[in-house]
Amino acid sequence: MKSSEFIKGYTEMIVCALLAGGDDYIYSLVKRITESGGGEIQITNPSLLMIMKKMLAEGKIVSYSAVGKNGADRRYYSLTDYGREFYLENVQSYLQSLNTLKNLIGGGEEHAR
Repeated sequence: MKSSEFIKGYTEMIVCALLAGGDDYIYSLVKRITESGGGEIQITNPSLLMIMKKMLAEGKIVSYSAVGKNGADRRYYSLTDYGREFYLENVQSYLQSLNTLKNLIGGGEEHAR
């Protein structure tokens, strides 16, 4: 099942996790999300851009222009201290939510009755 709906509640955490490893730009983030999700998670550049704008407004990330490896000017995004705090404070809750979902919908035949 390929679903962008599933990750809507987790996209900010995914972005924080990826940017915790270093600054990046939209196209690269979309590619990394798709590849890391084994193709099961689909997100478009415009969808991610909307999320990034929200995160910018909330102060979780900042953006800046820089010349990329191919010589093109790109808009890069960086995690702020507040974004890093948000990520660290919420990562355990998100992981617990995923574990709860796994138990609820993947609990075997007892849930299939």
